[in-house]
Amino acid sequence: MRDALIPGPGQPPGWRDHLLALFRRKNWRGFTRLYDLLKPPGGRREIRFVTRYGSQFFLVPWDVVDVYTIVEGFYESEVIEAIRPELEPGSVVWFVGANFGLHAITVKLIQPAARVVCFEPNPRMGARLLENADLNAVQVELFALALADRTGCAMFFANASGNPGMSTLHPVSGACYDDRFNVALDTAERLLAENIAPFPRAMVIDVEGAELEVLRGLGRALADPRLERLVFEADNELLSAGNEHSLLSLLRDADLTKIECLNRNEHMVHALSNYLARR
Repeated sequence: MRDALIPGPGQPPGWRDHLLALFRRKNWRGFTRLYDLLKPPGGRREIRFVTRYGSQFFLVPWDVVDVYTIVEGFYESEVIEAIRPELEPGSVVWFVGANFGLHAITVKLIQPAARVVCFEPNPRMGARLLENADLNAVQVELFALALADRTGCAMFFANASGNPGMSTLHPVSGACYDDRFNVALDTAERLLAENIAPFPRAMVIDVEGAELEVLRGLGRALADPRLERLVFEADNELLSAGNEHSLLSLLRDADLTKIECLNRNEHMVHALSNYLARR
């Protein structure tokens, strides 16, 4: 039975969530105390929040992406704006490393007639994504696997809290991870060739260091003109003069030659930037 204090799908958040979001956004003292009072253990602990785009999410007020979303109204909204020109009825958009669905579900809400395909190997994040889709009364397609340049399986290093978005196939030296487990790998080229997934008009790739493998796994599809826009995360210095990064070479060989660094819309300092590649 649904908790009577939790509004159902399509309904606005209750006063408890509004008050907690205000305290978190203003960074007022007493948030933890208020949080424990209004969100006691044994009940729903996340804050239900409406982004500036109108999408709703259950957010963990201690996790990095969730906190930025509460404080700023969204996180990395430049990604949404970069693919917005491709959001037409019937458009297919892939989100590789979809996390809890912030961008994917928001895109589906902006253009309900688009087909949104998500790839997320972390079962914890996949469950959150599907729950958030239900919260917004939208449907997205979820592949519980990691796209790569080969099929098989690999060790996945995951964080359960703090910054789950940093979970990765490529662990950072010296970093600590809460869990590690095997995940399935597949290539975009095989999924497309066997009509398992629809061909994307736009792609968003956020895979914490595995971007090159994802692009290689596209094979000839990377050069297909039907793929019009590709947003990916990379080092801030990617476009520096003289940088011969293999990722840039791969994109340019596929005729994705118009590559630009996207300006951040939210106030954040990050070692990585989002980039847009198009034909």
